[in-house]
Amino acid sequence: MGNEVARRLTKTFPDKVRMCCLSAVGAGSKTHIDIFRKAKAVIAINGCQLACASSVLRQKGIEPTYEVVVAREGPSKLPTLDFDEEDVQKIADKITKESLTRFPA
Repeated sequence: MGNEVARRLTKTFPDKVRMCCLSAVGAGSKTHIDIFRKAKAVIAINGCQLACASSVLRQKGIEPTYEVVVAREGPSKLPTLDFDEEDVQKIADKITKESLTRFPA
């Protein structure tokens, strides 16, 4: 669901949002780490309370500007790829309201 939220935000705000491969950051890709370090803001979308996205970023010296945990916003983490479109929009709206409006394009 976090991936779908990020995709939706990227499509809605192409001048403000850019997705970047977190696995590449975890693997130590200098190119990807530099993308995060040069960003005006870093939004970490974590699926559950383990906050793996935030943890991977911090391990590479990148402090998230804003963090959200999908499971704390209502939807339960399930062992499936199915998700509710309303939940995706709810989380995208939360990020937009609490984070994206603070940063210029």
